[in-house]
Amino acid sequence: MKNYVMKSFLALACLALVSMPLPVSAQSSDVGLSIAASPATVSRGGTVVVSALVTNNTSKKMRAAVTIMSFSPCGTETSLSYQRIALDAGRTVALTLLYPISADACQGTYSLTISADLGNGSVKNAAAGATSSATAYVTVQ
Repeated sequence: MKNYVMKSFLALACLALVSMPLPVSAQSSDVGLSIAASPATVSRGGTVVVSALVTNNTSKKMRAAVTIMSFSPCGTETSLSYQRIALDAGRTVALTLLYPISADACQGTYSLTISADLGNGSVKNAAAGATSSATAYVTVQ
């Protein structure tokens, strides 16, 4: 628990130091993911723009189940998007969505996570059920 609190504090401190949110990315041998949230700080009742990229790093066509989730500091988990996508070799798809923050939302740091499950993919070298993910943070005041 202590480690979680420290990580949360460090994430909040880092967010306070930057005025423009930078995309957070993750790479695996098969898929590259990045996600960004703008603005990095939003008032309750506001809207966050979530932008994400999914890249096929292989030389074969790939199928993936892509999920974008929000996790609030109060423990609420919200599915923002779920899509099955097919990507040709070396291609990237951009996903953009609006995330409305309710007027009674819990205040604090929310994590926005994109994950890609390659379990049903057509890449021969992909491990069954292989998953990659990346996370961005937004502060609700």
